[in-house]
Amino acid sequence: MKKPIAHISVDLDPVDTHLAGYGLACAPCDRIYRTSVPRILDMLDRVGLKATLFVIARDAEGEAVLWREAVGRGHEIASHSVTHPIPFATLPPDTVARELRESRQRLEDVLGQPVVGFRAPGWDVNQGTLAAIAAAGYRYDASMLPSPALLIGAALRFVLSAGRMRPASVANAVRLAFAPRLPHRIGDLWEFPVAVSPWVRAPFTHTLWYIAPRGVCRHISRAIRRSGGPLCYQFHAADLLDLHTDQIDARMARHPGMRWPVARKAALIEGVLRDIAAEYTVMPYASAVSSACS
Repeated sequence: MKKPIAHISVDLDPVDTHLAGYGLACAPCDRIYRTSVPRILDMLDRVGLKATLFVIARDAEGEAVLWREAVGRGHEIASHSVTHPIPFATLPPDTVARELRESRQRLEDVLGQPVVGFRAPGWDVNQGTLAAIAAAGYRYDASMLPSPALLIGAALRFVLSAGRMRPASVANAVRLAFAPRLPHRIGDLWEFPVAVSPWVRAPFTHTLWYIAPRGVCRHISRAIRRSGGPLCYQFHAADLLDLHTDQIDARMARHPGMRWPVARKAALIEGVLRDIAAEYTVMPYASAVSSACS
């Protein structure tokens, strides 16, 4: 029997952008590039998977060698904006357009090849954002989280930031919660929503393993597998950082999973990836778009 398709993606958010999401100021930090990204690339090699890496383009030129190495290992580089502003969808339209165009151009300049995919910071998109993504020349977006959990996440960020980060539009979050949960076309743009379970629409991102019992995570994983269709599974570079041994800003302790030692987190991620590899045919998003359009 032919295996269904899965897409593994990694959001390469530096520590300072995570802290900014909690309303906390921090100088730009390159720790993920020195520590976490090499761990990710080595793990993907061990498991034999090719992933999509969503990169914040402010560091495109400074980390050009790293991005070229990732492409050389068979992975896709896609855009995660220039500066990772949150909220994203409610920015002025000219700011959104600039984040989209500049991030794509800077990444293409250092890679010497097209960048065709985008993911919005904080999964924060609306109809206007999606139109702008298409207008900027991207072939796909991977920002939709079609789950009521989007509202919960916004509320949690508001609480963890002590009210510094206002929630995104509630009306937009409600619309997204009931958007199609499988990949689909929006005009000329392919949309790859984050994996959610049927009916309940529980999101199956790696963060779930930090906040829910393993039995619940496995149940959601099996429900998605039984429901058919592609699996879009996501984790963060921060998931392979150790708060203490990697000397991470102590304020990151509030971030899911950051209190776990890195060895425990790495074993969990690698186990999940091996399970996905056994049940799915894994490919970067760009490969799926090319196949669909060929």
